[in-house]
Amino acid sequence: GKPLTFATAPGSSNGREKMMIALPGNPVSSYVCFHLVVEPAIRALAGHRRPRPPVVDAQLEAPIKLDPERPEFHRATLSWSAEAKCFIATSTGKQASSRLLSTRSANALLSLPNRNETLPAGAVVPALIIGSL
Repeated sequence: GKPLTFATAPGSSNGREKMMIALPGNPVSSYVCFHLVVEPAIRALAGHRRPRPPVVDAQLEAPIKLDPERPEFHRATLSWSAEAKCFIATSTGKQASSRLLSTRSANALLSLPNRNETLPAGAVVPALIIGSL
């Protein structure tokens, strides 16, 4: 999502700087940026040893067309396949940044590269876990 802004401002009487993060105005872009930037920042400030979302490899259930212009964090639902012994990633559907419904069942963000191609079903991609499995 864009634009995303990080800034600091002079603090009050205690002299400590205040950090500010401005998220995009689009609801889904804000949702994705929150999981990628804000939540890990809060967790780091709270002292968590691993503030970033866990990442697992996931096999695509269906083909996904990549964006040739920029990398994408594709909303998906992960489930464990005992038969395949791996996570299976199912797209939450159309990925338009205005489509809030695509976040409802998402428990992962697939980290997809920018390329002018379609990843086939069965391709393995990194998946950031953002919800319960």
